Amino acid sequence: MTPSAPVKNFRLPRFGDNGYTQWVLQGGKGIYDSAEQIRIEEMALRVYSGDDRMALEMTMDSPEATVLVKENRAVSEGPIEIVGANFKVSGVGWVWDGVTKEIEVKFDVVVEFTQGMTESLSGKVAPGAAAQKTEIHSGSLVLQTTKEAYRFEFTKSVHAVSGDMDLKSNVLIAIADAPEGKETGAPAVGAGQLDAVRQIIARDQVVIEQADRILRAGEAEFLLREKKANFSGMPQIEASGAYLSGATIHSQEGEVIVTGGADAGRAQMIVSQAGGLGILGGAALSSETIVLADSITMRELEADNQFLFDGSVEVMSGAVQMRSQTLTLLADKSTEQSVESADDDAIRVGEVRRVIAEGKVRIEQRGQVATSDKVVFHPKAERAELSGNPRVTNGEAIVVGAVMQLRPGLAIVEGTDGERVKVILPVMPDLGYAGFQSADVPSEPVAAKIEDRETVIQARTLHMIEKPDHTLFRFSEAVTVSGTNLDSSCGRLEVTAREQADAGDGKLQVEQIEAFDDVEIKQAGRVATGDKATILPVAGKVVLEGDAVVTDERGRVSGHRMTLLQGERRAIVEGGGPNGARAKVTLPEMKSRDL
Repeated sequence: MTPSAPVKNFRLPRFGDNGYTQWVLQGGKGIYDSAEQIRIEEMALRVYSGDDRMALEMTMDSPEATVLVKENRAVSEGPIEIVGANFKVSGVGWVWDGVTKEIEVKFDVVVEFTQGMTESLSGKVAPGAAAQKTEIHSGSLVLQTTKEAYRFEFTKSVHAVSGDMDLKSNVLIAIADAPEGKETGAPAVGAGQLDAVRQIIARDQVVIEQADRILRAGEAEFLLREKKANFSGMPQIEASGAYLSGATIHSQEGEVIVTGGADAGRAQMIVSQAGGLGILGGAALSSETIVLADSITMRELEADNQFLFDGSVEVMSGAVQMRSQTLTLLADKSTEQSVESADDDAIRVGEVRRVIAEGKVRIEQRGQVATSDKVVFHPKAERAELSGNPRVTNGEAIVVGAVMQLRPGLAIVEGTDGERVKVILPVMPDLGYAGFQSADVPSEPVAAKIEDRETVIQARTLHMIEKPDHTLFRFSEAVTVSGTNLDSSCGRLEVTAREQADAGDGKLQVEQIEAFDDVEIKQAGRVATGDKATILPVAGKVVLEGDAVVTDERGRVSGHRMTLLQGERRAIVEGGGPNGARAKVTLPEMKSRDL
């Protein structure tokens, strides 16, 4: 018998071959077209698992639909609302297939999940924040139900909003737990499991905006239970004061790791207004500091944000270039950050407080090269500390010490009891002279050629001062100097070196050496002492002052001031001084002659 009139308020179940309910169709009005087709008004379709779980998977409500009974399908051009244990779907135009357990919603899709996504990026929710939900809009949706999960595939201009996170992509896939069934106490449809959505994957032109940062990637994967997110396909982050890029980016509970790759290049971070990563502090920097590494790890700590760069680290910051094996950057959280949501702290830089470079550190800056095992930068104080075999090369000058402190225009080098500061300067000319005979004896050239030696100065402490047109080296405590035909010691020493304008390549010329306090100079068998000595390599003379004394095999000469001239057999000896000392020459004892 075929119904001749519409059936009102009907209920029609369908059972599978195993005897379990597949679905129950209810309607306000049913129009029987044939054994294959029924048109429904005010449709309410309840879809079950069709197995021994007897789980209600979802409810589907639509103002009108056509049910193809034998095909186990339903279609409609009208709106639909679908409710599951942890989601709600609405849209227009749909097709449901009871065999494949798929439903396609064709237009104006809106899905709401009862849990948020932002913890995958930040690791925590701000205190007092309302419970988050995730709402997804798209042009179309295919929802498939299996025994293990719901699978949502959104396409066409996907837009997801969760808390303060806004995500856009061309494709998005969400995986959520399917209800477990009556025997396991599964929640009723619409009750909502807060951790039911376990995975969300966005693909194709992914753009995520959260607070003041933007993340772009080819693919983004959110593992919500692990509070973890993975980004690939040339991912990049634009944040407040920083830009990050690499082959992959991983985020979990407030920690972000950026890694490089063959196609995407090295992990990169560009920091704006870094506040002084170089030897000369903030004044030496451009507006951007670029850091390259094999990987970059960012952590949000209680008091500051930490950035760890690992693997062949390269830093380019204005006039500064630096290389090291690792680099750690610690930045204070600004007051402005502390009052904002904790969700946006993890990728903020803040004010750089300390930078630590370790492992084969090399810093180049305006002709200077500094190397050591470890460098600690204090940007606010514009200070850097080098330890572990520190060495600074300034043109031809080489400085070695136990500990170095670099400031704008100043290097302070300290030695130890067992290891003094050592400075190697360019070779000076032979400043020797032939001896004393008489001021009236014409000069004669020195016959023997003295071998050239580099100038080596050692002391307990050195201050190397950079002036606009020269470099000043100030040594103190147990100072010794060795060079071509010259060995000297004193209490303190100042060396003025100037770059040779016509030589290029940063070649230095020692212009003047001033020694103070218990000065002793040894040259080719003679010893000179005084309170002060001025060595002028270019002019070829040595000036002794304050109880100046020169002793050699020919005798002893003393006075207030004495000038020794390079390669000449004469010295200018002057009396005077505070005590009015007179110039004095003491000759060796004369031997008697037989008459």
